[in-house]
Amino acid sequence: MQKYFVRHKLSVGDITHLSDSDSELILSQNKLHVEDVIEVETYQNTYLAHITDMEKNSVEVEILEDRGVRENSYVPSVSIIQALSNDTKFNYFVEKSVEIGIEKIIPTETRYSLRGKSKAIKDYGMWNKIIRDATDQSRNTFPTMIEKPIRIKELLEYNFEEDAVKICLATENVDAKYLNDVDVKNKPVYIAIGPEKGWSSSDLDVFKELNFTFVKLRGNILRTETTGLVIGSIIKYIKEEI
Repeated sequence: MQKYFVRHKLSVGDITHLSDSDSELILSQNKLHVEDVIEVETYQNTYLAHITDMEKNSVEVEILEDRGVRENSYVPSVSIIQALSNDTKFNYFVEKSVEIGIEKIIPTETRYSLRGKSKAIKDYGMWNKIIRDATDQSRNTFPTMIEKPIRIKELLEYNFEEDAVKICLATENVDAKYLNDVDVKNKPVYIAIGPEKGWSSSDLDVFKELNFTFVKLRGNILRTETTGLVIGSIIKYIKEEI
């Protein structure tokens, strides 16, 4: 059975498209047809799917069955928990995250986010298109995956790796370290970046419960769409990945 890779999370019943290169190969070979069954892999899981449509340049599939965690699941090196902002700023952040090699983005509704989860989820397909286009341009080895938007309290149920380094940039009056005081060298790293109005006390409580380390910059106050890019780049440099 043929197996194909999709870079974002999937669930049973989802409709998705295969990558441009996989679609082109399938269409050129003319060996698969609508209703044929294939295997689809994400970074974490393997799924059974069937082809639902074959257009001129794209192959659409529906996920039929979750076959469980794949062997040797990929663990992202740097993930950014990014507070939702307006369309232009968030789209810019997504595009540039791909270019610098951020492996995972978790769009998050916070107390002072300019957009909520319910509205932002409508942009999920567009974000994946931005990622596909930016990946083609930057030729990343590990294409960025973006998760569907969540509310900040949903992080309490998130499956963080046991050895993950979890840091939260905070300009609020909390006990914070400088970034170079945190050891990020050989572990997966999650970076939480808030909206321009900052974190609320309830937001900070979530990160405290999750044992995030609060960090601050030395005098710089950056806009929300550039903060994650700057800190992500620094961490990837420290990890010798950029």
